[in-house]
Amino acid sequence: MPFGSVFGSIFTTEAVIAAVVFGLVTAAMAVAVLVSRDKHRRGLPAAVREHLHAVEATFGVAVAAMAVFLLYSSFSDNSQDFPHTPVKPAVRVQVTAFQWCWRFHYAGEPVTVSGSCDNGQYPVLEVPAGEPVEYDISSVDVVHAFWVPIMRTKMDAFPGHVNSFTTTMTQMGRWNARCAQFCGLYHSEMDFTLQVVTPSQFRQWLHSQAALSGSTTANAGTGAAA
Repeated sequence: MPFGSVFGSIFTTEAVIAAVVFGLVTAAMAVAVLVSRDKHRRGLPAAVREHLHAVEATFGVAVAAMAVFLLYSSFSDNSQDFPHTPVKPAVRVQVTAFQWCWRFHYAGEPVTVSGSCDNGQYPVLEVPAGEPVEYDISSVDVVHAFWVPIMRTKMDAFPGHVNSFTTTMTQMGRWNARCAQFCGLYHSEMDFTLQVVTPSQFRQWLHSQAALSGSTTANAGTGAAA
């Protein structure tokens, strides 16, 4: 699922509607302060009271319509982006959270990347651009959260349970990511780096890691082994 595009679409729509509602509320308050100075409307003519009731009813209907539109657009965007048939991932990464760092195992390959976050040795999660990658997320101790802002994605990591999602990164680059669930003393240090490279670069890196004699764990830097 392209989380980034869905997030951008929904966020833009909600921001516009929120701005419109804010403007209407501000205008209504200004009218109430500047025009309707009396605390009670009993002294107003019947025609004026009826007009005010009509304005209030119209405003209420407009706000309700905006709320319904928001719900519909959110549901529609999320529904249409989920494929009707499962997407077969090109790469599957088993993400394991622990106090207080990460371990990334590439399924089907003897390659595992980890680090020591409290010592500043942050692991690098390397994935190919333009190919669907499945992330299977779990924890070995307490509840953590796999949060990658560039993906617009946050997924909880539970002990004894696997949460999965599949997404495709279309942009190459290097971004920071972290745990978004308070998990203890060194929670603030529980970061990692997402590195998106070309498919050929990824295959070359994966092959080089798998070929390292007697080692199945790469260190925090790309292309090096512990």
